[in-house]
Amino acid sequence: MRTEAEAELEALARIGTVLRLPDGRLSLPSRLPSLSGRLDANRDGYGFVIDPEGKKDVFVPAHFLAGAIDGDTVVCHVTGEDSRGRREGVVSHVVSHSRTDFPGLLIRTEGGLFVRPRDARIRHLFRVDDPIPPLPEGDGTLVVLTVTSYPDASPVPSGRIVSVLGADGDPAIDTDLVIASFGLPLAFPSEIEEAAHERAASVRIVPDGERADMRSLEVVTIDGDSAKDFDDAISLVGNPDGTWTLGVHIADVSTYVLPGSPLDREAFARATSVYFPDRVVPMFPEVLSNGVLSLNPDEDRLARSVIAKIGEDGSVVDWSVTPSVIRSRKRMTYSEVHRSLAGDPSEGYRSWGPFLDELWRVAQLLRKRRMAKGSLDFDLPEPEIVLDLRGEPVDILRSPRYMSHQLIEEFMLLANTLVALRLSERLGTAIFRAHESPSPERIENLYSFIDSLGVTVVRHDPVTPRDLSLILEKTRGTPVEHPVHYAVLRSLKQARYDERPLGHFGLAFSDYTHFTSPIRRYPDLVVHRLLSLASPGGKEALIPAPLSRVAQHCSEKERKATEAERMAIDFKKVRFMSRHLGESFDGRITGIASYGVFVELVPFFVEGLIPISQLGRDYYEYREDRHQIRGERTGRTFSVGDALRVTVAKVDFQRLRCDFVLEEEAENLSDSRGSSKKRRYGHRGR
Repeated sequence: MRTEAEAELEALARIGTVLRLPDGRLSLPSRLPSLSGRLDANRDGYGFVIDPEGKKDVFVPAHFLAGAIDGDTVVCHVTGEDSRGRREGVVSHVVSHSRTDFPGLLIRTEGGLFVRPRDARIRHLFRVDDPIPPLPEGDGTLVVLTVTSYPDASPVPSGRIVSVLGADGDPAIDTDLVIASFGLPLAFPSEIEEAAHERAASVRIVPDGERADMRSLEVVTIDGDSAKDFDDAISLVGNPDGTWTLGVHIADVSTYVLPGSPLDREAFARATSVYFPDRVVPMFPEVLSNGVLSLNPDEDRLARSVIAKIGEDGSVVDWSVTPSVIRSRKRMTYSEVHRSLAGDPSEGYRSWGPFLDELWRVAQLLRKRRMAKGSLDFDLPEPEIVLDLRGEPVDILRSPRYMSHQLIEEFMLLANTLVALRLSERLGTAIFRAHESPSPERIENLYSFIDSLGVTVVRHDPVTPRDLSLILEKTRGTPVEHPVHYAVLRSLKQARYDERPLGHFGLAFSDYTHFTSPIRRYPDLVVHRLLSLASPGGKEALIPAPLSRVAQHCSEKERKATEAERMAIDFKKVRFMSRHLGESFDGRITGIASYGVFVELVPFFVEGLIPISQLGRDYYEYREDRHQIRGERTGRTFSVGDALRVTVAKVDFQRLRCDFVLEEEAENLSDSRGSSKKRRYGHRGR
């Protein structure tokens, strides 16, 4: 039985007057170093507080989060280091909450209605407050909850249901779940739609004294088969002296979206379009994004045109950027342009063959110069999810990498670098794309990983883009290509936006920005506006906030969009694999951890985990220095790059994860009916 003193201490701990530490001791908060940072919660209950000064993040055990949920800004007190050498601490209180709405599963109990958050990182049940909207009968309903009482303020947190998504397990609402999870905006407010229609109707599309008439040029767009908005177009003219005049024409969004207007404020708040397998959450209303801003064929359009004279060796002899009026002659697709470049043009592309071949020739010259500087060229498979009309995934294919993709990439990279150079010289500050050099620690970890695979490389300090490019080239086409390429990618810092021209390590560019996609990225719109300035004076009138804040805001929104897009793809991957439980596929080991082996399926680009307990009847030792797991009795090893035959054992929709077992260990698997289930399939599992 607790003493009165123990009860008093427990009460003081609950209100944060004293802190209970992971080792059981108590401490006054003032006795421990503290920091305020964002909580990055894990699905297993623990979390990390991100140090705003860039120091090591602080590990917080599950029972020491003080009710904080993922994304909250918290005060964390550092208590020391744990057995793994990580800074460890406890959260004393929440400074601010980042999430007000989230989707969850409605649970009916005798004590009332509760919602279990769909995000496994939020490990609290929320009681549903009155009033309650009409709800479907039965269990398994997914709803969106607005929080009225948070876990840090109440032993039983609560919220109010604001919308009903549908039945749990319905593939048609996967994207709705993701959108609700990230709080992404859906429909535009009526005043924004009205403003968009007004601007679309009022802007005149005519050349004038400051806008060049380029409608006589052979301008084309090249995009995906299903694309609806075309914000970039290209033209090419051969010159008698053996040079070429390349035109990169970008939709002139800045003329339609004026600084400080309602359209501008809405675009800044969104900062980016978000692309899902079944839809797009756009930055601008459709009347703009798919209408007057889109460089549709046979229609006059306003553009910003980068006109570059390209020498026979791929060098830029001269260039300019100017407002223009263009008229696209043809809406081309990546697949059809690739066919033409490969020598098998379809009927509608035969007359364009010489033009496309010349474009390809110039693109290859530009690429050769870029690669010579050490620009990194990753060849990592991108999944393409094939959906039926209900949103059910019916296949996962490797997204093709066409010659036409390379062609457009080279021209867009060139335009972005030239515009960045102009802004850097004229203004010294703008919105630049920054990709800084990787940290020495990450490079050391990369080299250690490569050494463990038996790949010999030359090391330089500091590392250069060319050093990493040589690693990519050396392993291309080998069994360790994908894990090594992923390891190189993970060693790099995350690209972001900055008001300073910090250069782009991965592309080996000293100046780089984003200029070519102003329909879907707000930084590009800012760049278009700043191009009109001859000096830094007056830039404040063109942007919604100081450049540093615009850069930070756009970087955060970009990361959020990337996470949402990845979650949507993971949803479809897990849903697809749920139809293949018990089936076996060829795979390759992509990673090794102390708790198991990560395997990517060859046919579907789906990664799953074989828990170490499922590797067979042996005691397996994790050899961190060799990135390997080895059986003590059998001597069997599992290393990155090894080919395996695995069986799909489990899918987890809460964690969006697949678990595999070795095919030879799959005899113990049982299906939902309890019967033995082991099927042998060919390469594609059917």
